Amino acid sequence: MATNINLATPENETKKILSGKTSLILSLLLLFLAIGIYAGVSFLSSRYLSQNSQVESQINAEKAKISGPEYAEITDFQERLDLIDKILGDQVYFENYIKNLSKYVLPETRLTLFGWKGSVNEITLSGITANFDALSKELILLKNSPLIQSIEFKSASESSGNEGQSGIKFELTASAKKDALNNK
Repeated sequence: MATNINLATPENETKKILSGKTSLILSLLLLFLAIGIYAGVSFLSSRYLSQNSQVESQINAEKAKISGPEYAEITDFQERLDLIDKILGDQVYFENYIKNLSKYVLPETRLTLFGWKGSVNEITLSGITANFDALSKELILLKNSPLIQSIEFKSASESSGNEGQSGIKFELTASAKKDALNNK
C-alpha cells in the first residue's frame, strides 16, 4: 500500500476553514464578477452591431452608386480616357523622327528631297553624294538604322555641276518602323 506524504507543509498546521460569512462574500464577489463580464460582453456586442449596421449601410450605398447613373458616367469617362490614350499612342511624331534620322545621314550626303507618305509609312529620299563610296556608306547606314524597316533603292546617276552640286545623284524609298514613329 502506498501512502502519500506531504513534505511541503508541516503536519501540525491546521487548515483554515471558511466560515459562512466569508463564503457568502466570496460567492457574491464571484457573482458580481460574472455579472460584470456579462454586462461588458453585451455592451461590446451592441456597440459592434451598431457599427456593423453602419458599415453595411455604407456598402449598400456604394453598391447603389455602382449600379446607378454615376457608374455609367465613370465608365464612359474611363473609356474616353482610354481612347485618348490610344490616339496619342498612335500619333506620329515627325520632329523627333527627323532628328533621329538625321543621325544616320552622312555629312557628305546633301538631301534634296525628303518626302513622306503617312498612309504607308514610306519615306522618299533624294540627294547628292560626293562619290559612289559615300553613297554605299549612306545606304548601309540607313539600312542598319533602327528607324527604318526596309530600303528600296531607285536610281543613282552622275550629276553635272548644278550650282556647285556635282557628284552622284540618288533616289530611294524607305519603309519606316511604326514603333519608331510613335516615340516621343
